[in-house]
Amino acid sequence: MYHCISFGADEIYYLKETEIYTKRVLSIGFCPICNKPVAELVEYNFAGGMNKQTAAGLNAHNMMMGLQNEIVSAKPKDKIKKSSKPFGWKYGVNKEYKNGKIKQYAQDFYGNKELVKEF
Repeated sequence: MYHCISFGADEIYYLKETEIYTKRVLSIGFCPICNKPVAELVEYNFAGGMNKQTAAGLNAHNMMMGLQNEIVSAKPKDKIKKSSKPFGWKYGVNKEYKNGKIKQYAQDFYGNKELVKEF
């Protein structure tokens, strides 16, 4: 991956094949210089041609959110066991209303939730 400098991906997601593309891989990481999130989508068509898209910052987040339903499997950089706390890329803040209290949760793509705020 490349943004300010070349660096390795923190997490790698394998995506479903489409009618046009096969071998679809989404790599995400954070630039060590500017700390912006960077997403890189690499996919091959059936004729052997490669399509590579790179996004940084908010565009990287939007790319990740647009492709989250197509994720088949994931491979974290360090083989971390599933824990109760989210790790890697966290998305959205889910709100829960119970007994007049509002709770906000951050969630990762492995289903782990963590309480962020309580009102």
